[in-house]
Amino acid sequence: MAYTFIGPAQAQVSCSKVDSEISQCGSYLTGRATSPSAECCNGVKSIHQAVAGSAQGRKETCDCIRRTMSTYSDLRDEAARALPGRCGIKAGILISRDVNCSR
Repeated sequence: MAYTFIGPAQAQVSCSKVDSEISQCGSYLTGRATSPSAECCNGVKSIHQAVAGSAQGRKETCDCIRRTMSTYSDLRDEAARALPGRCGIKAGILISRDVNCSR
């Protein structure tokens, strides 16, 4: 058996993974659902866990999230900003089309 260890400094989430995970939240983000689905929250948690402890990973993922959010013409900004908290994530990931990813 071979094991691969990826430490926090190497944490990385591809934009295609972000797109895939966030797409499960479309109904909530556009107001067609009043709360995020379990699949949506699982995806958001997956993204959050993948970049925990990696400042560079968080920045790159933030850029991907911002780009993904800008593809929703009917995005409810307040729903996007509330999504992590609605999924039980206290801090570390911001979901918005206007978030400043350089901070």
